Amino acid sequence: MIAAAPISSPSVLPIPCEVTEQALTFCHPRDVASFAGTCRSARNLVYQTPDQYLWRQLFLAHFDDPRKALSVKREDSCRLDWKAELQKRIRAEFVAYNAEERALDRYRALATFIAVIEGAAPVEEGHEHTVSLNLKWLDHVLRDSRVLDTAVWHPERAMRALLRSYLALTHDDRKDDEAGKRLKLMRTSSRCFVYDLRKYSRETFWGPYEPQNSVNWKHVENNINVIIMNLRELPDMWLNTRPPCGLESTRAYSAPGSFARSPRDWAGVEGNWRRFVCFMDYRDLFAFNFSAHNNGPRHPSFFEDENFQEATRLVETTFRVIEDDAEDEEFSFVGHPANCQADQPSHPAPIHFVGLSHGSHGNEATVKGCVKMFGDRIRWRWVSIYDHHTQWSSDGVQLGQVCSAAGVVGNWTGAYHEEGDPAGPFWLWKVPDEHPSHLSEFTDD
Repeated sequence: MIAAAPISSPSVLPIPCEVTEQALTFCHPRDVASFAGTCRSARNLVYQTPDQYLWRQLFLAHFDDPRKALSVKREDSCRLDWKAELQKRIRAEFVAYNAEERALDRYRALATFIAVIEGAAPVEEGHEHTVSLNLKWLDHVLRDSRVLDTAVWHPERAMRALLRSYLALTHDDRKDDEAGKRLKLMRTSSRCFVYDLRKYSRETFWGPYEPQNSVNWKHVENNINVIIMNLRELPDMWLNTRPPCGLESTRAYSAPGSFARSPRDWAGVEGNWRRFVCFMDYRDLFAFNFSAHNNGPRHPSFFEDENFQEATRLVETTFRVIEDDAEDEEFSFVGHPANCQADQPSHPAPIHFVGLSHGSHGNEATVKGCVKMFGDRIRWRWVSIYDHHTQWSSDGVQLGQVCSAAGVVGNWTGAYHEEGDPAGPFWLWKVPDEHPSHLSEFTDD
């Protein structure tokens, strides 16, 4: 008996590889991975091609072009591994949706999410309303996965706090009873942190910093929580003057006037600003920190008293950059030397500024300050001077990239940092030159 000739199987790739590859650029990366698992030829096409055309096209279809990011150096943009970077992001997304993943995997995923934010394309002039694909993707992942709500391994805490600071409670907008209880506990915890006077010392620069000269993102997050939840209790006040929140507001050059800056004003200092300041009555602050009554000092139950009140005030400020040829005394203020320099050769020169601030009760103060790099972050510090007497000092960190619409979050305290000085949170952000005053909307009711 003569054996029948074997029937040849039709090729899985009956069309030219170039056409198949082009068709794959319109697919989601997960679907491309599924296609690669169908046969050896498909796998070779996806993973073994000598160039990275397919991976570059897939990346750019879902994310910002990393070559435009401020965090990418020119020489690094020529060595981008498109496949590795895309796979890292898809893996991070998978981990976020699978809470049972190992803590080390979750740590790496959070690090990837932060890199996605820092790699977001800056806002371009004439395209101010074009959203970042990076941030759109990340906002969706963080909101739907709730990965930031899970119990965290200690090394994750700083990254989790940074991400929650950037989100600024935009994902905590549910109105049900369970969410209300959770926010109430969060508010109490944040108040306990922010109004604990032990947090303010020479080692922390009397602001939201770690003793190791880095940003304390847990402190920043708690500042934001206190301010936003206070504002939520004032639904009829300052409706058109609220700090921009969410990941889009952290993009470079998203603040008003970013494209009208002078070349030396790299941080976008000059212009009109608004600031919310929160504080406790000094007697309450002293009692919370030092009283031995009831449950003792710094106990959360202090804020559960129905008679407890916390104040929130709007301050309107105008900043002007000091020219380089000004007198030395123009550059110095309490706690800040006149010869301030950049900490590293690669950092831009510090910007010194002066200004005027106006409060709700008509009080006016002169402001003197400085903006400079603090590691890889932007630090703002200034003092408020009333009748030639320096009274308050404010120190904060830029939320996101340079000239971000989100502005600066930090803490105010006494300028001379004397024992027992009060302290509290502030949020500063830039507004358009034509932005109207809203000081008259304030009431003590």
